[in-house]
Amino acid sequence: MILGGVLADKVGMDFECKSGFILFPMLVHSLDLIVSTIGVFFVRTKPGLPALKPDYGTLEDPLDILKRGYYVSLTLAMIGLYFICKMFLYVP
Repeated sequence: MILGGVLADKVGMDFECKSGFILFPMLVHSLDLIVSTIGVFFVRTKPGLPALKPDYGTLEDPLDILKRGYYVSLTLAMIGLYFICKMFLYVP
């Protein structure tokens, strides 16, 4: 935040542009918290215990389950970061 404010001040930007550069790091970190929380909800296996249910089917690969949450988080982060950069780092 301090670095963004100092750099925007050295360039001579107006107040609206400076505030975007100052708030950008906070918005990126809050986006990180929201996206990782949503991604955690996508990491889950089929319900039930395979040892107790004879019709459980094949076991899921744990890496595939983790990848599903990762891909959801990655997609949401790219979309969110695009809009944050477009809205707050816009220099006319």
